[in-house]
Amino acid sequence: MPFFQSIIGKNDAKKDLDKMNDKNSSSNNNKQDAPDFESKWKFLQQGFNKLIDFLGSNMKSPFNYDEYAELYTTVFNLCTQKVDTNRKGGATELLYERYRQCIADYLKDLVVPALKEKQGDPLLMEAVKRWRDHQLVVRYMVKLYNYLDRYYTKHNNRDDLRSVGLKCYQELVYGSIKKDMAHALLDKVQKERDGDLIDKSMMKDGITLFIEMGLGSLSAYEEDFERNLLLETQQYYNIASSKWIAEDSCPDYMKKAEEKLEQEEKRAVAYLHQNTKAKLVAKVQDEIVRKHQLTLLNMDGSGLVALLKMGDKHEDLQRMYNLFDRIDGLSPMAEKIRDFITEEGVKIHANHSSQENVDAKAYIEELLKLHGIYSKLVANEFKQNPLFLDALRDAFTHFVNLEVVSPGEKNKSSTAELISTYCDAIMKEVDKVGEDNLDELLENIVKLFGYLKDKDMFLAFYREHLSKRLLVTSRLNLDAERSFIAKLKMRMGMSFTQKLEGMIKDKSISENLRNDFKQYMTNKTITLPFDFNPEVLTLGCWPQMKTDKMTIPQELSLCLDTFKKFYDSITQQRKLDWIHSLGTAIVTGRFEKGTKEISTNTYQSCILLLFNTSNELTCQEIQTSLNLSATEVKRNLLSLCATKAANILNTSGNKKAIAPTDKFTVNADFESPSRRIKIPNVVVHVTQQQKQEINQKAQEERKYVIDAALVRIMKARKTLKYQELMTETIKQLSTHFHPDPKLIKRRVEDLIAREYLERDQKDSSTILYVA
Repeated sequence: MPFFQSIIGKNDAKKDLDKMNDKNSSSNNNKQDAPDFESKWKFLQQGFNKLIDFLGSNMKSPFNYDEYAELYTTVFNLCTQKVDTNRKGGATELLYERYRQCIADYLKDLVVPALKEKQGDPLLMEAVKRWRDHQLVVRYMVKLYNYLDRYYTKHNNRDDLRSVGLKCYQELVYGSIKKDMAHALLDKVQKERDGDLIDKSMMKDGITLFIEMGLGSLSAYEEDFERNLLLETQQYYNIASSKWIAEDSCPDYMKKAEEKLEQEEKRAVAYLHQNTKAKLVAKVQDEIVRKHQLTLLNMDGSGLVALLKMGDKHEDLQRMYNLFDRIDGLSPMAEKIRDFITEEGVKIHANHSSQENVDAKAYIEELLKLHGIYSKLVANEFKQNPLFLDALRDAFTHFVNLEVVSPGEKNKSSTAELISTYCDAIMKEVDKVGEDNLDELLENIVKLFGYLKDKDMFLAFYREHLSKRLLVTSRLNLDAERSFIAKLKMRMGMSFTQKLEGMIKDKSISENLRNDFKQYMTNKTITLPFDFNPEVLTLGCWPQMKTDKMTIPQELSLCLDTFKKFYDSITQQRKLDWIHSLGTAIVTGRFEKGTKEISTNTYQSCILLLFNTSNELTCQEIQTSLNLSATEVKRNLLSLCATKAANILNTSGNKKAIAPTDKFTVNADFESPSRRIKIPNVVVHVTQQQKQEINQKAQEERKYVIDAALVRIMKARKTLKYQELMTETIKQLSTHFHPDPKLIKRRVEDLIAREYLERDQKDSSTILYVA
């Protein structure tokens, strides 16, 4: 208080004490009689009475400066001078006892009668008032008796004066009112829960009484108040939650639950002890969340599944997450979400499996949309919780790895192939997608790719598609290609994308080679019959391509021979193998209604060139002239005569099924509004037979990958049990594909046969590395 602050510790107080010491010294020197204790105590008693009178007055302070100084000095003198007490203990001990008795008498005479027979609000109000008064009395008395408190109690193992005041209250007042006081406080809590306004300051002071009565511990508070509070809280919310769950929808129930929890937390902060908050909130959570969790999750029409189906209930879903997270009860919710996403994905799969021809673009876009919805839900509403991340992964891993099989099993496609096909379509339509959306789309494709178990199958198909884009597609976006490969590299590592990067690199190298080739022809004064732009590919990076022994037209043969001479002049011990199936050509066609530029593949151009020397040719004659397979010839003839927009040739036979004897002639009346005509490039599409071939190639490559993993593990470990080797190998390879244990076993046996590994002669289940 300001009054005390102006005295205690100030210079004026020190001067007064110095004067008192001088007087005491003078008194001793003059051998005056020692002060009488009872007369001094009577003076202190009068001061105490004045303090009690102050409690019911409007005065700002019970003492003025001089009164306080005189009372303080009296206590000081009784503690420091020889005082006649007519008893053994001395003045300080007697003063200590009188202090206690003074407090006790005040409580007996004034406080106990005032609280007697009061209950409910009157008791609470009176008890809080008397407790506040008692705290004030003790505070003043401790200040006045400060010297006694500092020296006597400290050195004589006695309770400090504040504790004496509290103990008196505990013994004389608290025991008789604690039950009724607790009931009154709990009634106030009940009223507040029901919406009434209460005096929180009075509540805090009333609860502080229980805390202080523990005298340094919380035993009184916990036994006399907190236990009953928690019990009544449990009963209150048991009844309330049972009513809500019967009447309200899931979202409405959760709003009430969230509101009540927030209120209880604020209540605990406002006037309860800090240790009570966790216990109180736990009781409320048990009654309104834990006991009704499964009912809320499975509630018809408004439970978790219903909220997910509605699609726009993000706030309710987040509220459900927050409530269940409080009780560590997210597992049932995560499992239900996993099952729901799995069901939605299986529906998409079943819908596309019922179609004759699988639309890769539509199928993958539906999966991407589904993933976008629930990945955002997990990221935003579910705060990237590992349980929900696992649920999302498990759900997509299940249906993404299902094979899409058309009716009658005529067409089978893995999701790995369909994702690659979708990427192929996107890379050919980068302008339509837009640069702003492309990066996000590629990122989402990589996320979907991450759920594949056989990622090496995707790589096999993607290499096939990429090779055709790099070699056949006229409008190629290398920046988009590099961006996607970089995202794959970030997810899978450098070894996974090494060949893809090599293919892109070959594209750049080929550009430099063509420039060098042009310079070579200029230096040698060589003129070719037409522009020739070869692509040089590194054998190890590109997918295995079919070579043929096609009879090359003379014009093209000259170009190939010239480039071979140039290439041999700049390289050593390198061999060129021409892959005609991936070549393209622009053929000039002179028709009666105008000259057209015809964009073709190499096979189509060679077929058309045959008609420069013959007016009519049969399918068999064309096959013989070019030395190609019948299938290849028929497929390219169909593209030249069966398309309305590009029917360059006429046929005497069935355009849908060409026979060896069918005759073909040039369609001299061909017309088109476009100067350049694009002949459909049949090699761009992956046929069912090619799918099988790609799959077989991938299976073959797995053997080498498994061999490398086995040798790498054994080289590091030297000795390993067979089962441990199997486990470690599966663990290392599972990021790329799901290895078959039987295949691993065969590869181990093969490595033993080739003396890379050997079995321990004493224990056949132990494998040794052969250095």
